Amino acid sequence: MKNGCLLFVIFALTACSAAVNPAAAIPATATTVPTSTTIPVPTATLTPTAIPVPKATLTPTAVPSDPCDNPLVPLAVGNQWTYRVTTDSGESLYTLKALERRDAANIVVMVEFTDQKRGNTLQEPVVCRDGAIVDFPLFTMNMFFSDYLTNFFKTYHDKGDYSPAYASFAEKNWIMDWQSEYETEDAAFIKNPMGGSDLVVLQASPINLSFRMDGSREPVTVPAGNFPQAIKVSHMFTMPLTITLPTGGMNGLLTVNGTQWYEPYVGLVRAQVDSVSLEVGTQINVPMKSIIELIEFKPGSQ
Repeated sequence: MKNGCLLFVIFALTACSAAVNPAAAIPATATTVPTSTTIPVPTATLTPTAIPVPKATLTPTAVPSDPCDNPLVPLAVGNQWTYRVTTDSGESLYTLKALERRDAANIVVMVEFTDQKRGNTLQEPVVCRDGAIVDFPLFTMNMFFSDYLTNFFKTYHDKGDYSPAYASFAEKNWIMDWQSEYETEDAAFIKNPMGGSDLVVLQASPINLSFRMDGSREPVTVPAGNFPQAIKVSHMFTMPLTITLPTGGMNGLLTVNGTQWYEPYVGLVRAQVDSVSLEVGTQINVPMKSIIELIEFKPGSQ
């Protein structure tokens, strides 16, 4: 699978000569939690755009029965999402599509992820288990770091569900924390085009993801439409790095804090990077802009 992240770290090392105050943790926003465990799913009010955007067809029942029917990552075959990523250097488009389902020892949905700007396409299997999405590829991180990658960053899933099942969310009244762990599939060597130290991500380096849902629902408007009660999820990503120097290597830890918003049974509608830091003896804050917005959602078979 893939995930990508990282040339910007080198830019921070060449630009920062003094220690910077540690990055603040993402504050949890306290909100009133609905007493009902049933999420209201409004019909998206579409915003006119240059791209034709069909009205989203949402799951008609609050309690799904399909093993791949997840409120945050709905993998009905044929579902297709188009995202716009806005960074300091401009905009890029990505598409994600659920291609086919294969039932054997595991229930697997093949997904296809395409970087339209570079023409790169990758297909990966995703395991579904009783409504949970076990090992969804780290496509969000690839989109976040579109400015700094020349190809997709590949990972293996290790443990923990990427997105728990509806029953788990409902049981905890949509207030819960969960974690997922991955490992890098190959070593990655990323050259700094402006000079300076190279960044090396070693093979089998651990990647840790943590998610926090505090019951918040917020209105979100993106090119695909208006979503008055999108679910807000805080997200943190950490990964060890090795920075090559003339005197040898220096180990570091990359931390990315972000916020994601999901429309139940449509999926991710918006995401943003809130803060990025690199710890190399001292902690360096890395300024970075990256926003993901849903441009179009085409529902597949139900």
